[in-house]
Amino acid sequence: MNQEDISRFAERNLKNFSVNSTGWYDLIRKMLFEFAVGGWNMENDVFGKEKFGELRCYIHSENRELDAVIKKIVDKYSALSVKTCEICGNEGKMRTIGSWQTTLCLDHFLEQKPVIEIDGEQNIGYRKKTILNLKQVVKAEVELDLEKVRLYTRDSVHTGKSFYFSWQEPNYYLLLKTIPLHVFPEDSQSRISELFQNLENCEICGHKAVHQKSCLRCCNEPWGVCRYHTEDYGEKSNYIKNCQMDIFIDEDDYEKYFKYDRSFEKVPDHQILFTHTDLRKYESLLF
Repeated sequence: MNQEDISRFAERNLKNFSVNSTGWYDLIRKMLFEFAVGGWNMENDVFGKEKFGELRCYIHSENRELDAVIKKIVDKYSALSVKTCEICGNEGKMRTIGSWQTTLCLDHFLEQKPVIEIDGEQNIGYRKKTILNLKQVVKAEVELDLEKVRLYTRDSVHTGKSFYFSWQEPNYYLLLKTIPLHVFPEDSQSRISELFQNLENCEICGHKAVHQKSCLRCCNEPWGVCRYHTEDYGEKSNYIKNCQMDIFIDEDDYEKYFKYDRSFEKVPDHQILFTHTDLRKYESLLF
């Protein structure tokens, strides 16, 4: 066995992996290299694919010792794959886009995650591409607790096709507020009006976005909504401070994504309750 043989083995089997892009190619090559060094017969092909944002490899040996070695290698690179962007190979994390799980760096996540854009002419689009003008909308339907909306033009009403938007997209509530009320059913009209008329200030994120028992902007509950608030935090200020630190750390990149959101007005004189020292202590507990 020499380096050239292993390289040929790796390149031959690289094409047997069904993955979304080239970001995992180095991982796969290194995994195949370890297979060869570990004793795998390089005449036998290896197959794998991406599934649920993770690298899966389907390989088995009747030799128990070799099979144990192979399994450790597979587990190692499966764990590395969920920390590696599928597109560029840089550090990434598991993300959800639509109903699909994928592992991406922040830049490629933001490229693929839709942000609703609404211009002064009431054009709605994604990534500078107009998909619909609100003046064309003749019918609108909301689902769940106003968290999803379907828009229909005169043509799409007959075909049953719709333009679908979700609260998980920045500027969703700006869109909901901009859609003419008369295209919604009467019962939905009153619910939408009530939502925007009764929004309250969020002491956590500093936006006028609290609706009923949750903030539509940061998704946190106001202090005192749940019994565990007092049990776990004791005082209101401790609860707000911890929630604010979670937002600042932004472990899931939610805030980096929602920096594009213009749905809610900011609260003047909003207070940040944590200090640099508080944040360092909190991070030491999390990480």
